[in-house]
Amino acid sequence: MTIEDFCKWIESSNFKDGERLPSVREVAASSGASTFTVFRAYKKLASQGKIYGEHGNGYFWGAKPKIEVSTHECETERVERLLLEDWKSGKISVNRPLPSIKDMCQSYATTLGTMRRTLESLHAKGTLERKGQGRYYFVDARLAVSKTKEILLIMRCNPNGDFNCLGERELSFMRKVYVEAHRNNLSVKVLGYFEDEGAFLDASGNRIKLEDCRGCFGAAVSTMLVFNINKLFAKLATTRFPVAVWWEHPLYDIPRALKKEKRFAFFNLAFGEFPGRIVGRFLKKKGMTRIAFVSPYHMSMWSRDRLKGLKNVGLEVFEATDASHASPYDFMQEPRAHARYRQILMTLVKKIPPVDAWVVSNDRVGVELISLANQGKILHPPYMVSFDNSTDSYRNRLDSFEFNVETLAEQSVFHLVSPGITLYKTGDFRELSGHVVEK
Repeated sequence: MTIEDFCKWIESSNFKDGERLPSVREVAASSGASTFTVFRAYKKLASQGKIYGEHGNGYFWGAKPKIEVSTHECETERVERLLLEDWKSGKISVNRPLPSIKDMCQSYATTLGTMRRTLESLHAKGTLERKGQGRYYFVDARLAVSKTKEILLIMRCNPNGDFNCLGERELSFMRKVYVEAHRNNLSVKVLGYFEDEGAFLDASGNRIKLEDCRGCFGAAVSTMLVFNINKLFAKLATTRFPVAVWWEHPLYDIPRALKKEKRFAFFNLAFGEFPGRIVGRFLKKKGMTRIAFVSPYHMSMWSRDRLKGLKNVGLEVFEATDASHASPYDFMQEPRAHARYRQILMTLVKKIPPVDAWVVSNDRVGVELISLANQGKILHPPYMVSFDNSTDSYRNRLDSFEFNVETLAEQSVFHLVSPGITLYKTGDFRELSGHVVEK
């Protein structure tokens, strides 16, 4: 079926206003078409105003309802919001007392009375505790959780129980969890999750049941490159201890039943629009307003989200994107993958008009473009910034957005030892911030 055929089929299906449409994946699976074809059909109908999309919730029939939202924000709400932003970025640490009230008044440009009311409100909610007259700390509930001193760290593995790292963020996360555990006088028990069999394995490849891990009082779980997440969370749902989840999937895939449970905390490191917004603001400060966004992975939600973030800060963006792949790992499954990858990149960048800068979807793309430019196969970009801040970005002096893995590990372990104590609202998707590292 073509894009036009899908549009006609959807229009003739008698959906009612506000009714949710089948997901792109469901339509693709039932029709045998590619997800790209279905996605383009939905985008076309949305551009015509016949359907509308909600980030993380899918597509709906009819025009998007207009909602009037008050923009008024009282001073205590503003200060609490800024505190949350500093919590996301790691500027405020769970392992140290908050700055003095006087210092926070200066940081947040507010009065002494407002600052005290904000902190007293968080104290009343059970988020902060006070020692003395003016110093506040995050509540430490670890002694009430368990007398044991061990947490689980669950990451994907192969049939032998070995963890083969395919990205620097994974290895960094593992290291940082160990650092945070040590800081809290805890030990770490690592389990591999072998997805093909839905089994947990130790380092020797022995099968381990979660119910046999009664000595552990919490688990930090990575979902990176775990594809059937429902199978994994069906097992985690049977546990009774707190679980901190590094979520590496689109927001709409979060198991809703678990999101509402206080013992589950879902942390977002790479998805959503915030990386694009931060890079966009970084470019605007440099006086760059016309940019090109280069991505050979535009089938993925994270690539499309980064593009939206760039646009939402007011940049003029030329889209040099290809939606035939969702990630670098898609290319690995193809013959002559590297040659195909380079050909797609060369095709994309040759269409770029004069702009102030190129924003590329990750460091792999940036490094490959630098190599192609050095070989004379493409023109050198005027300026380039990327995402991931990997080792290769330092080797090639590529400015890049750094995802806040350290804060992810810190807040994950804190959730395990003090579940429910957080600046986030109940049920929030815990989005962590980051920054651009210039080289």
